[in-house]
Amino acid sequence: MDITAQIITDFRDYYPEFADDTAWTEGFLTRFLCEGDEETGSRWGSYDDGNCSLKKRGMFSYAAHKAVVGKAAATATQAGGIASALSRANSKSVGDESIGYAVSSPESGSAQDQRGDLDGTIYGQEFLRLRIRAGMGAVVV
Repeated sequence: MDITAQIITDFRDYYPEFADDTAWTEGFLTRFLCEGDEETGSRWGSYDDGNCSLKKRGMFSYAAHKAVVGKAAATATQAGGIASALSRANSKSVGDESIGYAVSSPESGSAQDQRGDLDGTIYGQEFLRLRIRAGMGAVVV
């Protein structure tokens, strides 16, 4: 699907925290809406401009997650590549001070592998919840 200006407007209306078009440029959001479209295949149904379809909600929650993570990565890169809480490091120490993160270490084939970093934001968690719904039921061919 082509990501139109209307889809970006709909996204900004659905998630008003992305309304600032200086902080969240059209090009930046288009990239992640395109990825969200790809992540929500035919099992998600069709995108409906007027209604809150499963496809639309999944596409928007995935795009919001990727936009937030993308913005955090850009900020970290500008700050010299500081790792975020989404990194796989679980602790760091300097002298007598230390900090630890409750970050799981995924094993090959584990549920964590299937989630990736999606459980790291509220938007990603919403996408995971919707993905379960999209996977329910039989597919009619």
